[in-house]
Amino acid sequence: MIKKLTYLVKKSIIVFVFFMSLMVNFQLLGQVDVKPNYKSFQDKYKLKTSLGFQLWSTYTMNEKRFDEASNSYVNVDDRWNNQLRRSRLSVSGQPYPGLSFKLTASLDLVGRDAFAATQGGNNNTSVGQFGLWNMYVRWKPFANSDLLHITGGFQPPQIGRESITGALNSTSFEKSWSQNYLRRSIVGVGSGRAMGVNIGGQKKVNQYFSFSYDLGGFNPQAFSNVNNSAGIQSSPLFVGRLALYFGQPESERYSTGHKINYFGKRNGLTLALAGSRQGRTDVFDRNEALGFDWLLNYGMLNVDGEWTFFSRNKWIEENNYASHSSGGYLRIGYNIELSNQHFLEPVLMIVKFNGPLSSTAQNDASIINAFAGNDEVIDIGLNYHLNPKLKISITYTINQGELGESLPGATFNNYYRNSNKQAIERGNLLGFALVGIF
Repeated sequence: MIKKLTYLVKKSIIVFVFFMSLMVNFQLLGQVDVKPNYKSFQDKYKLKTSLGFQLWSTYTMNEKRFDEASNSYVNVDDRWNNQLRRSRLSVSGQPYPGLSFKLTASLDLVGRDAFAATQGGNNNTSVGQFGLWNMYVRWKPFANSDLLHITGGFQPPQIGRESITGALNSTSFEKSWSQNYLRRSIVGVGSGRAMGVNIGGQKKVNQYFSFSYDLGGFNPQAFSNVNNSAGIQSSPLFVGRLALYFGQPESERYSTGHKINYFGKRNGLTLALAGSRQGRTDVFDRNEALGFDWLLNYGMLNVDGEWTFFSRNKWIEENNYASHSSGGYLRIGYNIELSNQHFLEPVLMIVKFNGPLSSTAQNDASIINAFAGNDEVIDIGLNYHLNPKLKISITYTINQGELGESLPGATFNNYYRNSNKQAIERGNLLGFALVGIF
């Protein structure tokens, strides 16, 4: 009992002394003119913040759900759906010469209905799930040369123009969904992000020609059934990209980020070749992608696109299961300058995915977790740009698919599957969007 009382007395004395010291410190602070100089701190480390969002209001028509009882597709109700499609909160800075960083968080797909014809997942919890989107540190060893940058962190591998272009910079209502096939094929998840290191740089040869390159090594972990691991078998993912710029380059300095619309300030053509390869994992023995992309900016005309070939195989006993597919997009937009310095931009985008159609090839694709069947999107849109970072968009989007020899109920591509992994036939949609970056 005495020991317990002694302990309580000692504890009370410690708390009292701590409390009194706080009171004294607060009183001293009250006598001092404390002015946190955040502006000085911000300037010293070159800190920048950015907030972006994409708000959607859509109306879905003619969507169907597969009904197992009747072995056929049945209509679901046409529906109006509002969602926060994307939001991005970024902080970047340069704490030391040649060393920079960027961190981006996201809150996406809040309010999306699983039977809306828009693509992507659902985030319908009471507040939505908030998470990390990008985080990297970049080192530029030579101050007077742009040929070497080493970027490490959570980032998209440099392959596929649409995958490495920020969604809020896209000129179509939605990004080309060819990026989703590419990302899930080489990284395993729709976000397309993985931890890794990228080495890249850019060189201006003369006023008519420049080039940039990227070489990266990553460790995607999404292909295994083992949580937070590549599985029993593990191989790194290697990615490379070479871009040639004729006329003006896309940017004066090297960057792993890209955009499409320069509002008449760039006259140039970009042609790029990119590829990836990963060796044996629990799902496949070899997984490869090879593609090319392009961007033409000429006056007010913007034309961009990509096409990628996918190849994957796995030996099981004496059988070699293999799958080959391809996909990409073509997008054309034109800026019409209005008298108030706003821009009106009609945009047409066509997206294609071509997968195996025979029952044998589709069975092989299923065994090695590859896509199959055909998927096509036609997006007819109009953007009204109040400035280069704020726009209002409308669209009419047509979705089409082909099962091939598969029986109804397949979920082997995005036309036939929704975010709840239900078998569907995706409908068409009429959409309205407000997109801003601040």
